[in-house]
Amino acid sequence: MNNKLENPNRLAELTPKDTLRRIGLKDGDTFCDVGAGTGIFTFAAAEITNNKIYAVEISNEMLEVLRVRTEEKKLENVMIINGIQAMPESSCSVILLCTVLHEVPDVQKMVNEIKRIITKGGVLSVIEFHKLQTPMGPSVEHRLDRIQLAEDLRNYGLHQLQHFELGENFYCSVFRCMD
Repeated sequence: MNNKLENPNRLAELTPKDTLRRIGLKDGDTFCDVGAGTGIFTFAAAEITNNKIYAVEISNEMLEVLRVRTEEKKLENVMIINGIQAMPESSCSVILLCTVLHEVPDVQKMVNEIKRIITKGGVLSVIEFHKLQTPMGPSVEHRLDRIQLAEDLRNYGLHQLQHFELGENFYCSVFRCMD
């Protein structure tokens, strides 16, 4: 799992620190990495903001990787959370789902949780695979079309602020809660 998540080609396209800056993360923001995996965005966020950083995961294996790496890096502002439902309300100004949403069985339930934990004026960023055959990622049928994603999230009360490409495999869409 670590090899796939930390594949050098994947990291080169995702450019975690640069991407976080592009979505607007700055010092003083509270960041939540939903589906944090091995923490590539969690630890990049720790280089940008000194505020709380939440690494949310449901995989026991990934939770352990996150715990070990957080201790090794001596990061006191990184909180490891088992499941989004354990997150405090109105706690995050920037939320990221990197290659997570296409795996979520109940998108509306996930969006409701995101709206519960996001602060007023906060942003949700979604990184997903382009809906076409690429060198990495799930089958095309399992991917989320960026235009359909924006429409679906608008129906859940999220307004798209920006969209940008992340190489041949990924795109990033940034949303703000309208209510």
